[in-house]
Amino acid sequence: MPNGIGRLGLLAALLFLADSADAAALACGVYQDQKNENSRLVIESGAQALELSAGSAPRRFEYRRAGAELQMADLEAGHVSKYKVDAGNRISDDLDFHEYVLSESAACKPLPQAAAAGTCRADLPQCLDNAYNADETTLRRWCEAEALPFACDKLIDLYQTQAKESAPPEPEIEKPPVCQEGTPAFSEEGCIAAAKQILSEQIAKSLVGALGSMYADAVALSPSHLDQSIAMCDRTRSAKVCNNAAGKLWTAGRYLQARSALQTACSEAGDPDACKKAEPLQSLTDADQRFAPATQLPCGDYAAATGLMSELKFGDRGMVEGGFGSRMRARLENGLVRIRHDKGGDFVFRVLDAQRLLGIDSWNEFALYERQGGADRCSAPVAYVEKPLEQDCPAIMEEGGAKACCDAGKLQGCNALGNQRALQGDWTGAKVYYQQVCAQGVRAGCENLTQVYANAGDESVIDSLDRLCEKDSKHVACDVRETSNWEMLKAVNALQQLGDSLEAELPAEDDSGGESNPNKD
Repeated sequence: MPNGIGRLGLLAALLFLADSADAAALACGVYQDQKNENSRLVIESGAQALELSAGSAPRRFEYRRAGAELQMADLEAGHVSKYKVDAGNRISDDLDFHEYVLSESAACKPLPQAAAAGTCRADLPQCLDNAYNADETTLRRWCEAEALPFACDKLIDLYQTQAKESAPPEPEIEKPPVCQEGTPAFSEEGCIAAAKQILSEQIAKSLVGALGSMYADAVALSPSHLDQSIAMCDRTRSAKVCNNAAGKLWTAGRYLQARSALQTACSEAGDPDACKKAEPLQSLTDADQRFAPATQLPCGDYAAATGLMSELKFGDRGMVEGGFGSRMRARLENGLVRIRHDKGGDFVFRVLDAQRLLGIDSWNEFALYERQGGADRCSAPVAYVEKPLEQDCPAIMEEGGAKACCDAGKLQGCNALGNQRALQGDWTGAKVYYQQVCAQGVRAGCENLTQVYANAGDESVIDSLDRLCEKDSKHVACDVRETSNWEMLKAVNALQQLGDSLEAELPAEDDSGGESNPNKD
């Protein structure tokens, strides 16, 4: 062999060259995703990359290459993804969702200055692994000293959690007399029974609280934390951080600062969604920050470029039409316009003046509704009498517990029995219990009757609501009767019947997994 290189020496040289090729720096430029024409990866330098997707804000990465593997640290989301690089610099992810190929070369930007030892950037993969359990001090250091977007975003979320937890704690549970040893009332058996009842009550309260929190009004951050959120947006110029800050500022009524944060996400971070939200808010002025509580409901038609509903038509008796045949009821509460929706919560609006409303609930956040005409005068809203569904059945989780409660007149048990029948597909049986709950003025029972109509097509549901309304014009059944979208519910039932019919026509399968033969002996 020439130059005295033996077989082993040649093999070693080839392996060395192969490793060197794998370890070579990626060519800078634009890499087109072969599986999604709207997705591109821009390698900016030997350590920085940018992912571009149509309709989304660019995502910034810091990456490290180890042989044929790329570790891509997402600075916005705060996680590491692994990619593979082949000999032709083709980049693909482990899940095979993306396959990037160089389509346009470019000069590499200078590498960023090496991160100081002990900082998050010095070992991003390890840092991001620890980020989930990072405390406030650590997050603040990463956010303020290193301007890491994921840390700032987590810090804002932590401030929100602290704001929610700042509410007065519930009083401690007192020990029942039967559990107080050394007293005449003490009974070990009685104490165990009492403990079970208390536990059941706490579980029920927790379930109700969890469901209620889905639609509860957001809690505003403290002024100090709001100011810090603004600084985080300015420091990071991150779409995720600025959008998060904008939401918190909007909740607190700092509408102009929220708009400014959205504008930063739009212009500095290239977030098209933030641009869409910020544009209609250009007309807001300092005067709109000094709002007064509303004293009457809006009247007429309002429209918005953003928000869940593009239009709201306020009419007589507090009725509101929201498109697609939806009918809702509006009311004034603490100077705000609240519109009850069919998920059990409220859409909430602040009245700026006779011509404009601001959406301040999570569904209509950043939405500015402007009057488009419609009715000039609307009759006063109607206030219906309704009762809450009391959590009065601690034995509801026990076998026979719901029935025992219902027989004793406890409506939580009756509603639970209705739910049990509904889950079994016995809507006729469910109706009996829902009617009991509705008749007592509990909205949940009346609204559950609408589901009987949707699932069973039972026209008597409407009649039962009408009868309750005839007896008492302020009964909550009247509100449910008037605001339910019966046409849509009827369409839902028709689709279900069609689905059941098609399923019934499908050929049955025998035990072996094949189709059964109806003529089989």
